[in-house]
Amino acid sequence: MTFALGFDRFPGNDKVPTTNMITVYGSTKSTLQWIEERLPLLGLIVAMTSVVLQYFRSRKQIVFEAWVNMADSKDSNLGRSLADLLLFKLRFVKRIHEKSVRKIETWQPAQDMPAFRQELDQDIKLMGSLELGKYGTILGGVVTFFFKLLPIMFRPARLHGSVHGYGTQTRLLATLEFFGRHKLGHSSLYLWEIVKSEPSPERLPDAVEELAYRIYLDLTAEDVFKSWESFRAYTMGLSCYLSWVDLQRESDWDDAEKNYAEALKFEPNNAAVKYNLALLKYFRWRQASNEQAIVLFRGALNTPQTRLKARAHSGLANALLSQFHRFNVRDSSLLNDAVYHGRLAIALDSELDGAHKAYAYACHQLSEYQHDNPQKWSKDAAGKNREQAISHYRRAAELNPQHYIAHNNLGNLYLEWARRSSDLIERNQRLSLAIHECEAALKISPAYIHAHDNLGNAYYEGGELSKAGAAYKDALQYKPDYPEAKNDLAMLHLEPSYEVHDTEKALILHLEALTNAADSESQRRKLCSHFATRLAARAPGNHVGDVSDLDRIRDSLLALGCQCCRGLNSSPVGTIADQPV
Repeated sequence: MTFALGFDRFPGNDKVPTTNMITVYGSTKSTLQWIEERLPLLGLIVAMTSVVLQYFRSRKQIVFEAWVNMADSKDSNLGRSLADLLLFKLRFVKRIHEKSVRKIETWQPAQDMPAFRQELDQDIKLMGSLELGKYGTILGGVVTFFFKLLPIMFRPARLHGSVHGYGTQTRLLATLEFFGRHKLGHSSLYLWEIVKSEPSPERLPDAVEELAYRIYLDLTAEDVFKSWESFRAYTMGLSCYLSWVDLQRESDWDDAEKNYAEALKFEPNNAAVKYNLALLKYFRWRQASNEQAIVLFRGALNTPQTRLKARAHSGLANALLSQFHRFNVRDSSLLNDAVYHGRLAIALDSELDGAHKAYAYACHQLSEYQHDNPQKWSKDAAGKNREQAISHYRRAAELNPQHYIAHNNLGNLYLEWARRSSDLIERNQRLSLAIHECEAALKISPAYIHAHDNLGNAYYEGGELSKAGAAYKDALQYKPDYPEAKNDLAMLHLEPSYEVHDTEKALILHLEALTNAADSESQRRKLCSHFATRLAARAPGNHVGDVSDLDRIRDSLLALGCQCCRGLNSSPVGTIADQPV
């Protein structure tokens, strides 16, 4: 009774609702009695439901059976080995394409395998291993027997084959039988044949690999690839690309480029390969590679696949904008073309986050360009395009919460908008929004160098120089040859209020930034323009270093076409002369 009183007492009410307690107790007791009386029936319902669910789930499974060895009767394990190897190869292809969806924007033939939605899942691994493994015990035999009954009861797809030897030829014959969903008892059959001229066992893995790629292409029912050779080279290129994204190893980038080029040898007009090779070159962040990416993206536009075409339009818009903004090719036609391709991408696929990001980026850069025009109509158009950019950046992030590039670009928009704000309160609000968006990007992708650099720029504009320096260094930690971050850090060292202010260090960093951008003269001009403006604004009389160091740095800068150091005095005092730069 003590427990009941403690449980049912309410604040402000010292009376015990005894009648209610009795009613609840009686109701609970009758419910338990009802369940107990019908427990066998409920158990039967649960069991039947499980059987039905398992039946329909099994229709999505493929059982890999041991192959029949007709070529060499002495090797009884060859059939098991070939089936296991085929399963491994198919899983490899499927895993690469699934991973690509999570890692990068890329065409990929199917979310699952094959097109009729029979999947390679853990149940297949279990059933396949029991079918193919070596079990000499009685228990193993019993378990294997029951799993052999499952295909009879639930009728999943069955993939089996045979190995044949004809003189100097080795032939693999594989069949896949599956039952349709809508026609009870109706089955369909796929047949593949692989012929190798050399009968040695060493050639069998190559034959199984060819078989795996042919099976994948046939069952996904995609017409992007016509040959298994091109599809294999494409898949290997994609695998190397994913390794490069994770590890940033130059060898992985080179291998990805070689494999994509190999795929184009078999199918020179393949839009999927061109698109992925364009991505590889675009994310190289080099002007020559970006120009090649533009050509490849244009080549990928000629495809009947709607989503692939939408991705190609969005990729082309991004590459055109990089040419204008990053590599300083100040041609307004690049902006107009980018807006056009961004709109087409959205029209083709309004649910594609990359399309919204590309269009937002185009409106963003166009608004910056229009704002610099003193005419009122241009500034009004800049405001409208800025609002369009904000809207579509947010739409991209809404469609894909992991779209860190959209967050970073939105942060950059707020940063540029803050720099143009004459009102101090509005300026600080926009800087706060810029910091928030950059931090959101870094929460998703901590290694994204452009978000670190933009975050540093936002702190720089807000006067938080120590935080700015830390952000620039974070960017350089992930990519030591990042020209913009190195140049921004150089300008930070010019600030007298920066705790490690050092003009000579600033010049060295600026030199390194120009060296890292050696393949793009227009990009170097952009870096010099920013650095020279900051250098000219400094007060004269700051110590630079000894004469030999100053001359060495100045000569190196001049060799790269830099004019920032024109005002440097080579006298023993080593000062910055108060001259225009």
